[in-house]
Amino acid sequence: MVEIEKNSEMEGVFDEKTITGNDDERGGRKDKKRRKRKIILNLKCPLCESGVGEVTYKDVYQLKKFTSVRGKIISTEKSGVCAKHQRQLTTAIKRARIMGLLPYVASE
Repeated sequence: MVEIEKNSEMEGVFDEKTITGNDDERGGRKDKKRRKRKIILNLKCPLCESGVGEVTYKDVYQLKKFTSVRGKIISTEKSGVCAKHQRQLTTAIKRARIMGLLPYVASE
């Protein structure tokens, strides 16, 4: 009879959530696998296709095609440019930034 009284006293102390453990141990997050974005492979270099020999910093309109909205240089996988032209693009974009033809960061 003494044990029954202790149980009735403890009923209001604990919540069902703390006893049953409804929350996940990691703070309520479930394991979700991140999906990798599919990158289009086998792209031909647009600069090789158009017959561009060298990329210069003076052609700003061409350089803007290979920069993001924020002003970052787009990677080879996304743009489809070959390694040779990607190296030329990075140096040309950096030179154009120094000359003031392209922004370092996009103004908001």
